[in-house]
Amino acid sequence: MEASLDELLSQAHKRGNEPARLGFELCRKIVSGLREARASRPDLVRRIGAYLLDHHSSRLGHELWATYEQVYVALLLYGKSAGQQQRPDAKMPEDLAAAQEYGNILSAQFPESLRVKRLDGMLWEAKGMYDMAMKEYDEILAEDPHNILATKRQIALCRARGKTAEAVSRLNKYLEMVCSDTEAWLQLAAIYLNAQQFKRAAFCMEELILINPMNYLYHLRYADIMFTIGSADKGGGTEQLRIARKYYAHALDLKPHNNLRAVYGLLLAAAALGPSSAKGAKGSTKTDNAEVFTYARTQLIQLYADRPGPMAKMVDGMLSSLLE
Repeated sequence: MEASLDELLSQAHKRGNEPARLGFELCRKIVSGLREARASRPDLVRRIGAYLLDHHSSRLGHELWATYEQVYVALLLYGKSAGQQQRPDAKMPEDLAAAQEYGNILSAQFPESLRVKRLDGMLWEAKGMYDMAMKEYDEILAEDPHNILATKRQIALCRARGKTAEAVSRLNKYLEMVCSDTEAWLQLAAIYLNAQQFKRAAFCMEELILINPMNYLYHLRYADIMFTIGSADKGGGTEQLRIARKYYAHALDLKPHNNLRAVYGLLLAAAALGPSSAKGAKGSTKTDNAEVFTYARTQLIQLYADRPGPMAKMVDGMLSSLLE
């Protein structure tokens, strides 16, 4: 039976993560396991992957070029901060220099590859030469207008350079083509939230809920946004608070255990609406808001009953103030 990635990493940790002590087979399994799991461990990939390429490249077989790309990206992550701070005439950081060597090998092997060209753009980014990086991505998109990865790199570049409006424009155009990309919707929602454009952020979360209605975190975030809108001095109202209460409740239904955020949200939304019965959407039955408040309050009391301390006292004080 094949060992799991966690077991492989545990074996490596016991040997000090020293590639020479791990041996070829364990090193290969760790690097390929991280790649298949899409796990973010650039520290291990940089160290163990580089060892494989420098000492056992002939034994990697069909995994060779994937390992080159994997190590290349890990080196960029380590060399990025140093590269952005260097002067034009300064010596290139060691990790970026190593990445460039691996990039040259990939370019020689795949001279017409747009994938390799994207890696070149990422190297320009790591060096802090954003105009050169954007040029690389423009050339890729000129040849392949639907290249998703190049488009995403340009969006990331715009955000890194503080060009928020351009990032939003590019994200919207991208989502018109790939409307099911949850990462892109989350990015767009984050930008709108930073700009306090809550209604637009709410729209992004609605799209995410449609894509994956069983993800309780989407319901929580949507409820948070609607609660914020409902609590605002201008433009807010009980309708948004009722929607927030509804989605907090649904998040709690999807994840009933260890979901303090949903319980707190349910309590605060119910408190903001007041103890009287609140009519829901048109045509729906009345909901007793006092019962919702009591339920959330009871849940919090039970959760902190076995956890005496400063936090329990703070919660007790908050509950008392809400009852006043």
